[in-house]
Amino acid sequence: MLLTTVIACAVLLSACNSKPNQDFVYENEKYGFSLNLPGDFAQKVDIKEEGNLIYFVDKEVQAKHPEQVFGVVGRIETYDKKEFSRDNLKELEDMYGLRYLGESGSYHFGWAHATDVQVPPDASEKTIQGFRALEKDFDAVIGSFTIKKADGGEEASAAGQQKPQNETDEYSLMAGNRPISLKSWYKEADLTVLLGKLVSENNEVLGSTADTYSGSHIKTLKYVGIVIQLFSPKDNGKEFWLMSVDLTSSKLQTPGGITVGSTLAQLKEAYKGIKIFPDGRTDDNNCAYEFSVREEYKYMIFEVEKGIVKEIKLYAELP
Repeated sequence: MLLTTVIACAVLLSACNSKPNQDFVYENEKYGFSLNLPGDFAQKVDIKEEGNLIYFVDKEVQAKHPEQVFGVVGRIETYDKKEFSRDNLKELEDMYGLRYLGESGSYHFGWAHATDVQVPPDASEKTIQGFRALEKDFDAVIGSFTIKKADGGEEASAAGQQKPQNETDEYSLMAGNRPISLKSWYKEADLTVLLGKLVSENNEVLGSTADTYSGSHIKTLKYVGIVIQLFSPKDNGKEFWLMSVDLTSSKLQTPGGITVGSTLAQLKEAYKGIKIFPDGRTDDNNCAYEFSVREEYKYMIFEVEKGIVKEIKLYAELP
């Protein structure tokens, strides 16, 4: 396939006239998005387009294998909305860990790391470490992803399924001012920073009874008063998104200000119209309450005992 480097003219001029390692903005006019590239990162990667994929490639690794795109530290995937729906991308999220970025008038966008080996087996330890560092840098770069509006303006960044900075997903629990959100991607180390010392960890690979999810990975992390479950697609097992949180302490709270120990009156004030979870219990002061968006498979359950919130469960169902 024809392989082309897709750097807009403005970017080329900026890069040529700038000092080495100076940050600059990469703009893709074809698909209408931009990224802020730190200078050190930009000096070490090539940006290449093949079909609907924009690859960010480690120059050192690629130079040793010029016959193909190799050394991919990350990629952006574009999907024409005339051919692909949001549901099509959800299938890819489950299949190989595609992370949804957002949509413009014409395209859906996502990003991913390579799921196959991108460093040759005879590579030096220095080359391997350099490649891994660029992968981590790409995770930060993708946070600046910005979609251009049709009128030439800019949409807010949609990277990693995160909301704009002043807007938090309702299906989150707050660690101070930082949200822990359903279906967002997390590393164990990032969660430990937010939740404290890890008490225990268990890893499970789903068997044949899981049907289409057979081979997928479930990681269970236990902290004091908190149990986290993370999900990774089959054939991945390295990158995980948040599937559930079970909170039995007041360490976290919902964006509505509810935590373990809140009263039923506070719960009903924060979540207008919240309904009793249909599990057969009918005593208002001793039952569970549900806040959900079923079409997105997201749920928040508040277990109430004697008019006090005793437990908060946040989870995403696998469709």
